[in-house]
Amino acid sequence: MSIFKLPFVNWLVLNGFAAYYLHIKEGFFWSFSGWMGIIGILIALEAFGWIGASLYYFVQQKTSPNPISPASSLITRGPYRLSRNPLYLAFTSMSLSFALFSHSPYFLVSGLVFWLITDLYTIPQEEKFLSERFKEEWRTYTQQTRRWL
Repeated sequence: MSIFKLPFVNWLVLNGFAAYYLHIKEGFFWSFSGWMGIIGILIALEAFGWIGASLYYFVQQKTSPNPISPASSLITRGPYRLSRNPLYLAFTSMSLSFALFSHSPYFLVSGLVFWLITDLYTIPQEEKFLSERFKEEWRTYTQQTRRWL
């Protein structure tokens, strides 16, 4: 199942299904007001922060964020000090933000499915490659940093 190797595509498809289902049920309304809107905005800002900081370190280390491309270096600084997968954490958080904006559980379901696919399929494959490529550095990193948070 090579489609599961592209987490961003998975996230787009799953959230696209949630948005489409809400649209055909005529329940697709966005609300940025009230406490749910405020929390949704804060979570979205957190997600964009994770994404921006992660991409900055990819550029700085001259390696690709594309999970299909082999990593040329192991990033352990910035957001990678707190989570081994800050981009996947950001995508999951963004689904939660969409759920709060739309007042709909469909985006929660899409976020949960994304998390399951990523945690059970994508990450183990990436970690297998990284453990073979970076050996001792990887083992030390995994002992110091959690997979999610």
